[in-house]
Amino acid sequence: MKFSILSLSLLAVVLLRPVASAQDVPNAQTQSSPTPAAQAPEKEKKTELELRMGRIGKAYRKLRKQVSDPSQNAASLELIATIQAAAQEAVQFTPAKAEDLPEDQRAKFTADFKAGINKLQDLFAKLKDAISADKNDEAVKIVADISALEKEDHKQFKRPDKD
Repeated sequence: MKFSILSLSLLAVVLLRPVASAQDVPNAQTQSSPTPAAQAPEKEKKTELELRMGRIGKAYRKLRKQVSDPSQNAASLELIATIQAAAQEAVQFTPAKAEDLPEDQRAKFTADFKAGINKLQDLFAKLKDAISADKNDEAVKIVADISALEKEDHKQFKRPDKD
């Protein structure tokens, strides 16, 4: 019986010793350098265009959910104003994907991008008119057109996400 109590005590001391020594040393973690896997990966800084498109996307997601509800028309018009302002700013920038293209293709790519943004602005102007006239059924159809344009243009102008 004494042998088992003694061996259990000895085993407990051996197992708890590393824990106690780590607690004895203040800031043990800060003294050792973290491994590369432990460091948080740095996010790439977003471009000015991506920031504008992010604003458009956030407002558009809300707008899509409420466009069919006439009681939300005032809020929808505010979202459209936000989208139009961001789109007006976005047209001034060039997509990062242009850097991946040969020099002789960049001018056409940029012109096509600006034409796409202008088409988007036209659709949002039509959407604003429809909502202002309380034609929410028509507005839902315009939103579907905007979603199709978004999908098409993202394939053409957006750089693929890095995974």
